[in-house]
Amino acid sequence: MRANQPDAIIDLPATLRASLIRGSEVELRDLQAKQFLQRQRALIVFVIDASESMGQGSLERMKAAKGAILGLLTAAYQNRDQVALVSFGGERAQVLLRPTSSVLLAQQQLRKLPLGGATPFADGLWQGWQLIRTQRQKQPSLQPLLVIVSDGEANLPLSPGGNVYDELFGLALQVARDQIQSVVIDSRGGVGNEKLQQLARRLGGRYTQIRDLHAGRLIEAVQTLER
Repeated sequence: MRANQPDAIIDLPATLRASLIRGSEVELRDLQAKQFLQRQRALIVFVIDASESMGQGSLERMKAAKGAILGLLTAAYQNRDQVALVSFGGERAQVLLRPTSSVLLAQQQLRKLPLGGATPFADGLWQGWQLIRTQRQKQPSLQPLLVIVSDGEANLPLSPGGNVYDELFGLALQVARDQIQSVVIDSRGGVGNEKLQQLARRLGGRYTQIRDLHAGRLIEAVQTLER
């Protein structure tokens, strides 16, 4: 997921050795650089189905997302990775957590997790995509990852009378053109959802099914892509 960029600092022991070999004080030509690989910062945007399409499943998805966000932020504290959350349920999607590297802010913002209503899936994808585009303008070196968690239902188009899946798949192609890494997580048990599989293909991302959804499984799915 992340490219590694070389950086360098002065290697003091090697520099002193070079000057001693010459038998004189340290000069500019003695300076030795020590290179290391600098891990690029990540931006992980969760887009979570919070509609009532699966009843209790919506609550479990949101609980898992909250736990995963706090877990990832805690683990990535030193690198200052950023995490965001978009939920879609009701009349439109909501940005519940804007990109942040603060565990405290995430805890405060995620106290209330709205659930229920229709399933504006395309709006959720749109909002997540726009968060990434905006943050990339501020920090072009960010490595984004879009994590979509859904049961595959969609019943509220962006445009009145529009075809919900045509909109969704069309947006996915635009996201793919922005070279955004993604994973689509199917939270429904049983046979894999064909619509979500199609969505993953159009995103150029990975499809995976997690029947027993919880924070640990979400973190595992993210970290697998980070390797």
